[in-house]
Amino acid sequence: MALCVPFTTCFSPSSSMDNYLMRQSQCGADQGLAGASNAVESDQTGPTAQSYRSPKGPHQASRKDGSSREHWVSGRLRTRLEEGRMDLSKARDYVLPHIDLFTDPEGHGRVTPYHNDTVEMGTFGIAQSTASIKVHSGVWLVFSDPGYQGMLAVLETGEYPFPESWGFPSPFIGSLRPLKMGAFKVEYPNEVKAVLYESPGFEGPSVEIESDLFCFEGEEEDEEEGGEEDEALTSTKLTSVGSLKIIGGLWVGYSQPGFEGRQHVLEEGEYLDWGDWGGGSEHFLSLRPVQADFISPHLKMFTDEDFGAHGAHIDLTVPVPSMEQTGYGARTKSVHVVDGVWVVFEEPDFCGEAYVLEKGLYGDPEDWGAVRPLVASVMPIVLDNLGNSAKFKVHLFSKEDFQGSEAVLEDSAEALQPGFSVASCRVLAGSWLAFEGAGFSSRMYVLEVGSYADRRAMGCVDTHADILSLQTAGFEFSLPSVTLFERAGLRGKRAMLTAGSINLQLAGAFSRVQSVLVEGGMWVLYKEISYRGDQILLRPGEVPDWRGYSSWHNIGSLRPLVQKQVYIRLRNRGSGLLMGVTGELEDLKLMRVQETEETGGVEQVWVYQDGRLRCKLLEECCLSPSGTMTMAGSRLGLSPEPEGLQHLWSVSPGGEIHHVGPAGLLLDVKGGHNYDKNQVILSTFDPNKPTQQWDVEIV
Repeated sequence: MALCVPFTTCFSPSSSMDNYLMRQSQCGADQGLAGASNAVESDQTGPTAQSYRSPKGPHQASRKDGSSREHWVSGRLRTRLEEGRMDLSKARDYVLPHIDLFTDPEGHGRVTPYHNDTVEMGTFGIAQSTASIKVHSGVWLVFSDPGYQGMLAVLETGEYPFPESWGFPSPFIGSLRPLKMGAFKVEYPNEVKAVLYESPGFEGPSVEIESDLFCFEGEEEDEEEGGEEDEALTSTKLTSVGSLKIIGGLWVGYSQPGFEGRQHVLEEGEYLDWGDWGGGSEHFLSLRPVQADFISPHLKMFTDEDFGAHGAHIDLTVPVPSMEQTGYGARTKSVHVVDGVWVVFEEPDFCGEAYVLEKGLYGDPEDWGAVRPLVASVMPIVLDNLGNSAKFKVHLFSKEDFQGSEAVLEDSAEALQPGFSVASCRVLAGSWLAFEGAGFSSRMYVLEVGSYADRRAMGCVDTHADILSLQTAGFEFSLPSVTLFERAGLRGKRAMLTAGSINLQLAGAFSRVQSVLVEGGMWVLYKEISYRGDQILLRPGEVPDWRGYSSWHNIGSLRPLVQKQVYIRLRNRGSGLLMGVTGELEDLKLMRVQETEETGGVEQVWVYQDGRLRCKLLEECCLSPSGTMTMAGSRLGLSPEPEGLQHLWSVSPGGEIHHVGPAGLLLDVKGGHNYDKNQVILSTFDPNKPTQQWDVEIV
């Protein structure tokens, strides 16, 4: 089926990193096509016209703004696509786009194949004579004039024997390109849930799952060894998956049992049949959710196995449609996923075999499921719910293994519903404190993001105890540091820790603690070794009498609370303005950090991790003093992440953002009446200056 509209405005087909950064700051309506999945029968006539009804694709079902991953199309074209005259699911097919142009009608004459963007088809400004077309794969935009101008036809897979079949009055084509897909996205990364159907079209037996599915009933019978774990992974009575609905989270489907074979990335939405998940595998034989931190993606690739230092390597934080164009090349033998989740492809422009790589080390191609050491394009999975998701969320169940009656909390609750007893839970966002008494009293248990199948998994000392209240733990943006004192009043022998200890006494510290000073981070203290027994959560501050505070005679173990990264805004208390980045991306040295009016853009959104502040506009760079010397009055800018203390920051309980260094400086606003009065600088502490205090707002 062909869709033809007049198109006179040139738009860029580029998918460069700069365009990616620009797309991040645009609204969802500018990123893709809206609601194009409800295609109806074609109004074409003639022997080659295709008449069909398009299935609803996976991306339109879950996105509130209706956008899909296909983009770079003007609003005029989007309007016609919304009329339902084409099937966009073919643009999600992970095969190399292929179109053949013939000089004679009905597929005769000289044939010229194309796989990529071609800005000018003819020579000396004369369009190429084309009397018939065959589209083998992908969705193609065909223009009557060079430079992607003139009449536009959108061609899906099929044969077009005459120019009239794609809507052109004459047999000439000036330029063409395949419709490309944008970034993979996930809106509810922790609320994983999928509904599986044995047959295409959401037919046949179905089952709802919320965890890994190692294999199906047919494959389970062939296993010689089994156990409780295998039974849990193959609890479905299905023999395969012919269609599915991804309710929440990012999932990966495999063509073979045991998470082997061809991989398919499954975003939130509906998949009517194998064509909707990219083709290649008519059924899934294993399936798993990807539960990871999708903020601040960072990937390192190496041409040598096991991250060898003798070969070339490259650091990436944004999509790259062609590794060849970076100068690194497509040969990759080992990969280190520093942060986030990435999809690597064996063909340029995000085509070919795809492999999902989570945080960790991959020493050779076999580790990520590939046969060849080939990575031609890469793309990170991005979070699609910036500012719209709950900061704290816990799903409570009255019975073990997530059964029984349910309750969902997004804020602290001094008391639960009468008669409701928590036997298991899933923490979906933020960290929580569960108490055995109402009003946040009695024993405390710290619950981080994850699933807790019973009270023992929650850490309860008494597995029959009731959880009667829950409290959000909040956030802390400082480097973990705690000092333990052997005497009360922060006196006597001390031990300073910046990391956890499973056994304080064996670690060379001491268990007879009488006072505690928490300089940074949130810390979980346990009465017993190996992170067992009663728990207490401490935030930055002093505990001069530990025994009176806790009634404990010793501390067995302790650890800093693990916090998932969150996006934040930094609002100056003195002016009410937000800290943001100004300047052109082309010249990093000219970019400045200033306080500005709220714009809602990514240049005012920050990420705090391990003491480093990174702007969402350019997450591969960190907030850093400009110049070679760090002193009072130094301006702030962005620079690539190095080693050392130059880029480390810590937010105090009073709202001061301290530079971690010997000078004891903190963030301030220059002020005055000059042009640079809004510049963020380093300054010495002054308790009378409200411009040195910042409110951290969770996005």
